[in-house]
Amino acid sequence: MVTLIFNRYVPVRNLPAVKDFEKDAVFVDLRDYQDSAKNPVNGAINIPCGYLKRYIKEIPNRHIVIIASNELEKNFGARLLKKYGYNVTGYTITGPSQ
Repeated sequence: MVTLIFNRYVPVRNLPAVKDFEKDAVFVDLRDYQDSAKNPVNGAINIPCGYLKRYIKEIPNRHIVIIASNELEKNFGARLLKKYGYNVTGYTITGPSQ
């Protein structure tokens, strides 16, 4: 139970919010399919958090910028990607109020 709470609610260290996207970065959109369809990000790989483990091998192993709709998705996705050896360099949150 403690691990579950930690993985979702404790912010990931040294993960900056990015405004300007890196040219050679891979963008992984962790938002639900419905949310990403309403506000798509060109060139992003859309894999919602619930499917991330299943499709993690489809993500190229380069610098990764996470696109999430809230802090929970960002924290969960960043920790899982780092666990599998990916280099997560930043994130951006695109929620309804953004």
